[in-house]
Amino acid sequence: MPDRPVHVDKFGGTSVATPERVRRVVEIVAGGVGEGPRGEGAGRRVVVTSAFGGVTDRLLDAVEAAVGRTGAHREILAALRARHADALAALAPESERDALGRALDTLFVELGELLYGMYLLRECTPRFRDAIVSAGERAAVPLVAAAFRAAGHAAVALDATAFVRTDDAFGEAAPDLPETRRLARAALAAVPADAVAVVTGFVGSTADGVTTTLGRSGSDYTATLLAGALDAAACVIWTDVDGVLSADPRVVPEAFPLEHLSYAEAAELAHFGAKVLHPRTMRPLVRAGIPLQIKNTLRPEAPGTRVGPAPPGAEPSIRAVTAIRGAALVRVEGAAVLDVADLGRRVLAPLADGGVPVSLVAQASAEGSFGLAVREADADAAVRLLSRALAREVERGDVFGVRAEGGGAVVAAVGSGMHGATGLAGRFFHTLARAHVPVRAVAQGGGDHTISAVVADADAARAVGALHEAFALRRLRAHVVVVGAGALGRRVLALLGAESERLRAGGLHLVLAGVADSRRLAWEPDGLHPAQALDALDALAAAPPAPGVLDALTDRLAAARLERLVVVDATPSADVAARHAAWLAGGAAVVTPNKEAAGRSAAAWGEVQRAARDAEAPYLYEAAVGAGLGVVARLRDLVRTGDRVLRVEGVLSGTLAFVMNRMRDGAAFSAAVAAARDAGLTEPDVRDDLSGRDAARKLALLAREVGLDVAAADVAVEGLAPPALADVPLAAFWDRLPEADADWQDRPAPPRPPASGAEISAPDDAPGRGGELQYVARLDADGSIRAGVEAVAPGSPFAGLQGAEIAVAVWTERGGPRPLVLRGPGASADVTAAVVLADVVRAAEAMR
Repeated sequence: MPDRPVHVDKFGGTSVATPERVRRVVEIVAGGVGEGPRGEGAGRRVVVTSAFGGVTDRLLDAVEAAVGRTGAHREILAALRARHADALAALAPESERDALGRALDTLFVELGELLYGMYLLRECTPRFRDAIVSAGERAAVPLVAAAFRAAGHAAVALDATAFVRTDDAFGEAAPDLPETRRLARAALAAVPADAVAVVTGFVGSTADGVTTTLGRSGSDYTATLLAGALDAAACVIWTDVDGVLSADPRVVPEAFPLEHLSYAEAAELAHFGAKVLHPRTMRPLVRAGIPLQIKNTLRPEAPGTRVGPAPPGAEPSIRAVTAIRGAALVRVEGAAVLDVADLGRRVLAPLADGGVPVSLVAQASAEGSFGLAVREADADAAVRLLSRALAREVERGDVFGVRAEGGGAVVAAVGSGMHGATGLAGRFFHTLARAHVPVRAVAQGGGDHTISAVVADADAARAVGALHEAFALRRLRAHVVVVGAGALGRRVLALLGAESERLRAGGLHLVLAGVADSRRLAWEPDGLHPAQALDALDALAAAPPAPGVLDALTDRLAAARLERLVVVDATPSADVAARHAAWLAGGAAVVTPNKEAAGRSAAAWGEVQRAARDAEAPYLYEAAVGAGLGVVARLRDLVRTGDRVLRVEGVLSGTLAFVMNRMRDGAAFSAAVAAARDAGLTEPDVRDDLSGRDAARKLALLAREVGLDVAAADVAVEGLAPPALADVPLAAFWDRLPEADADWQDRPAPPRPPASGAEISAPDDAPGRGGELQYVARLDADGSIRAGVEAVAPGSPFAGLQGAEIAVAVWTERGGPRPLVLRGPGASADVTAAVVLADVVRAAEAMR
């Protein structure tokens, strides 16, 4: 028995790849990084090390060259000998170099003889292969031990072949745990208490003393075998990453180290392809409850991942997502009424006997059919083994046949408490559906740590990314495409860039997948940075204009298979509005302030609404009316809850409100219109504002929200531009606009509309006159809709508006004589962009 607690550290090939890194290993172990102080009296220290980085691969290259009789094995061996000689000179105390050099010479002479024998025989048996590939560890360990001594720390090099006892399954030998325990404890007892025991990883030996290797991640296995045999206080595996990550960082750049894993979670992650651990690594630790820590040699201060017993009372969760790529789904298809006794055993036993590992089993009990996920390289062998085992059932017709579908991947979500977590499996598959990933087979293991599915290998990265976002990061991911690169589109992009981090911290990840204008489409499904999106678009503008941009965009949206796709129409274009129905029918949400959508016919409007309902895709246009006042949502909520809207009145155009307010303050009509243009409040052709069509489209949209079947063309509109200037060029319009100033100066204020019991009004102060002017849109429940200049009394909701401020008053049956009044800033580009982004967030959350 060790007289003090034992700490086992294992360092992989990257951790000992250079003399500088070996010296860093010495500092880490001597300094006690990872598991408390390692100074005098702190505990016994066991260091398991792999071969120097890349050496094992070069030894395998030498074997291949020798068997192939290329002669290259000699050059490989010479280069490896030179590398170790350089390491010897850099690491060992001068007094030890001769003896260590002679030992290395002996080792490499033996290697040369083995390789020469393979060269002559043109073959390499598993036994000889183990003897050669184990040489990397046997060459490295004496040098690592010497590096400890050179730094002033006592150290002893130990060859694990003396105490890791295995069977003779060369290449993947199985250890004899009781015998290994007995021999390892005796070996450590012989090491001075103050000395570091530096042990070869990966290697063992049979009872007859023949060298074996432990297979993939064999050095990790050596470390945990010794930790278990020595009843260690802890075992630390040092590697080149900060712990076990929540996903493969090559697939998910936002993957992060997991602070803690249970043994079962770690084993499941290893089984499904996590590279840091091998499934068998934890086995020697579980029974004794010895904690395992995964840490980064290059960043020893990072906390790493601690693997140990499951903490009590842990909440059910999915914590990590991984995938086995290059899989095949082998299907055993049975008849509808199947009478094959013990089919499960008869399907799985031949694969086990044939050495074909199975990563997923799915069974359709009603038909007696099985789906088995195996490595694609094993698919033909699996079909052959199963066809032979079930030949009688196939002949009888109880089993239709055995076939393999290649090109698959097994995607697994790993966590705990999955059996007791309501809806967790549903969310798993809903997430894959949202990511447009078809599922070929599914399984939830007998334990409660894994849900897995077979998908196409081409979809594996998308599946892992979507599941990781939904579960490990616990946030929604939505892809946004902005159509329109004018003033509004640019502000939407700027706001998206400014707010994306805050939204992400709140659980919503918005990925800008594309930006389009009338001539170009910049498309990047993995994400454009909002600040650089316009540069990408501008770069395309140097080429000749591409025809059919909207067609190209529609095709991209249909083929992209992006989860939670939201299209922002930031244009005033009728052509873009005409695409809304197709985008919605394809499953994309549409967010827009484009009033041309409401200006289309009632039939076209109905088609868009049906497409949104059928595809369950949000269609949001809050910014089309009332900017940030929430007018559309308030009207919709009133109607949905059974209230009846009697009347809507409003100053709906911030531009016209600005003009009217400037004239109220003494400005001439032409000067007020020019000021609105300079403030960025007008359309490129200001006559679109002055015509009243903008107010008509807004009023038509509100009418549709309250259930009236009307279009913008049905609105009786008063225009403000002089008819004589309607068709002149825009430059001439601005030159001649002052001609209208005199008409406005001499124009009497129009009468206020007659008061009603459902109207706020002040007593008339003069017959035929009504105070200040505003451009007011009115909608009555009988379908009467109109918009024009009116006089508003001091008590009106529309009196005293400032700048581009707007206001809306709504009378309902429930509200009685007093209206609901909404008042606030008009639709500047900044306000509209904010409302658009809010609708994007609502759309993404509605697609949860």
